[in-house]
Parts: sequence; structure tokens; C-alpha cells
Amino acid sequence: MKRFDSLLEAAEFAATLCKSWSFAIADERYDTKHLLALAETSDSEDPIDEDSFFVVSTTGAIGLCQDGEDIDWLFLSDAVPNEDFPLIYKTTTKVKFCRKCDSAVAFDARFCAACGEKLV
Repeated sequence: MKRFDSLLEAAEFAATLCKSWSFAIADERYDTKHLLALAETSDSEDPIDEDSFFVVSTTGAIGLCQDGEDIDWLFLSDAVPNEDFPLIYKTTTKVKFCRKCDSAVAFDARFCAACGEKLV
């Protein structure tokens, strides 16, 4: 699974993995063009908070992690309609990234070693 800070970035990546999706809680279907348009509108009108992120499964399904762990799957890949989705996002290493320069920093660091930005 890969993580993304915006729905548009997640949708662009998902579009490299499959070409159509079903909305998880309704009978709506999306092709690449419509998913990208929806993602762009969603990002501009209702951006996610800084503790949240999107994930894309290996088949192109898109989920939202609002608390950094639990995954709410939003768009299901039509490539594998009965995919068994993880419910929790797990990282294998304790690394985070600087918001200013996107450099990897130690999980418990207070400042970025690359640019000096104070980390939250």
C-alpha cells in the first residue's frame, strides 16, 4: 500500500493500477476521467486534515486514514471486486517526513536535520 496526502495524488496513482472503481457505500461507478475530476474537486472543496492521508491498495482501491491507522475504503477497484482489504494502516518503520522539505526524519526528532523546521 502507498500513502498520499491528497485524493488527487491517490487517484492518479490508482489510475495506473486499474481503470474503473465502485464507490464503497453507494452504487456509483467511476472511470479514470470521472475519478480524477471528483478527486480534484474534493481536494479543493474539502481537504483532509494534516493527520489524515489516503492509501492505495496494490489493485488500485483508495482508502482514507483519518486517524493515521483505521482505513475507510472509499473507492473499490473493479479489477479485483472481492479484494480482502486491511482495516488498519501499519508502517514497518518509525520514520516520518518533514512538512517543509519532505526529508525523512527520525520518528522522535524535534527538528528536521535537513532544513531545521520544527517538527510537530
